[in-house]
Amino acid sequence: MSSDKRALLQQQIEIDLEIEKRACARSLAQFCRSAWHIIEPGTKLIWNWHLETICGYLMAFHHGELPDKRLIINVPPGTLKSILVSVMYPAWIWVHTPEERYLTITNEQGLAIRDALRMKQIVTSEWYQRNWPLALQSDQNEKTLYANDKRGFRQSQGITASNTGKRGSLLILDDLIDAKHAFSDVIRQGVNDTWDQSLSSRLNHLEESGVLLIMQRLHESDITGHLLKKVKSHWTVLSIPMRYEGHPTFDAGKDIGKPNLNDPRTKKGELLFPKRFSERAVQSLEEDLGEYGTAGQLQQRPVPAGGGIIKKHWWRVWPDDIKLPICDHIFHSWDTAFSEADMKTAAFSACTRWGIFWHEERQRYCILALGMWFERLGYDELRTKLKELDKKYNPDANLIEKKSTGISLIQDMKRASPGRVRAYSPGLGEDKVSRVNSVSPMFQSGLIYVPNKEWALGNWRDKLGLIDYVAQFPNGGPPCQDLCDTVTQALIYLRAGNWAGDHPDDKDEVVEHILTEEQEDDTQPERRSYYG
Repeated sequence: MSSDKRALLQQQIEIDLEIEKRACARSLAQFCRSAWHIIEPGTKLIWNWHLETICGYLMAFHHGELPDKRLIINVPPGTLKSILVSVMYPAWIWVHTPEERYLTITNEQGLAIRDALRMKQIVTSEWYQRNWPLALQSDQNEKTLYANDKRGFRQSQGITASNTGKRGSLLILDDLIDAKHAFSDVIRQGVNDTWDQSLSSRLNHLEESGVLLIMQRLHESDITGHLLKKVKSHWTVLSIPMRYEGHPTFDAGKDIGKPNLNDPRTKKGELLFPKRFSERAVQSLEEDLGEYGTAGQLQQRPVPAGGGIIKKHWWRVWPDDIKLPICDHIFHSWDTAFSEADMKTAAFSACTRWGIFWHEERQRYCILALGMWFERLGYDELRTKLKELDKKYNPDANLIEKKSTGISLIQDMKRASPGRVRAYSPGLGEDKVSRVNSVSPMFQSGLIYVPNKEWALGNWRDKLGLIDYVAQFPNGGPPCQDLCDTVTQALIYLRAGNWAGDHPDDKDEVVEHILTEEQEDDTQPERRSYYG
């Protein structure tokens, strides 16, 4: 080859390299494709639409285009989420702002070190240094903490490690809880407490610094659920299910101005990443994970479609064109929460109102939910609320669980309304899940009705109804379990009174009393007899 041809060839190579360099700096997706060989030299990268979408959201996050600079990404395991978010993305940011300081947290130290080393491999590679020369400081070059010559650094650790004195301009949270601990209330609450009491203040600038959370959903009260309950901060959520559920779960046009990055799937059940997760592979995963694991880890919706133990469609909705039935017995079922333990778990005090009526067409007694209430209150406020609802609706009974937080209330209310307070004791050896399972046949048989009201059915957009909260059990966070306790308590009480089938663990005694003359509220049905 002549010298002129060699010069032209070299010139073309340099042009191609410059084009690639600019493309990588401009596009995180292109950067990922070009840098892949550095961390996975023997594995072919299979690119998929969801990777392009995640990159689009990350770039918008970097450019400050998201409200509050807070981003949550919920995607199934095995879809390259950690490589994109914890490895490629911070390496790409240093191309533009090498002074960026990262604090990265994961559920255990080994994973934190793994991803820190992968990023380090990229930054110190010949490819990266040729395009964006950036030296790491020799006096701060460890596995869990390394710094560059522009004063940027990456500090990585597990969720249980101390973060006192550690801060960053970008906080990356990657799977803060291991899937095997998803149903541990203690561990899950510990992670949420770590955010509230520690991690939330680890930013260099509380308004300008960013927080990025990447994870698979595990529970209604996991860290994603916990953050989304906050009312003073706004989180943008990118949620991508393994199977398309017939409706979009995110809006890239609204979120980042790029509708071309929306979910391209149109058929219900269509898979996310068929080249990597085939139909057979996903079915096997679904079998292993079970109903709740599939709903959370694969579908990013911790409650199975239609509900958990109690399905939404088991409730019957009373027709709008038929007047609510006359009830023989109306009562309130209470779950109290004002102890130190309740405060720690953010539990609510809750009440549901119920009525028993004779269904002429079905020729049997049925049960009608008449209202619900929940709030976080201290003891004095709760006692006042109980008296307020008791006076307003004049129920035949107030059913209160005989537990540490309920005993004082039972005693106070018995003095105030003798004969109208019932102490309820759960069956011996039965936990909450067992109790919900024990009353599920009452729902399945179509005994339970609700009126067509927003408090009962929700509004399908941003407000949950009673049936939604009950459907979330046992994975739902407050007030799901609190309301569900009032429901199971009410139904077991009615079953014990022989309004429904017997159960060997029902120990409640039902004592008759004659009702006083009531002043009917226009939102509650009439009563036609007494029952106690």
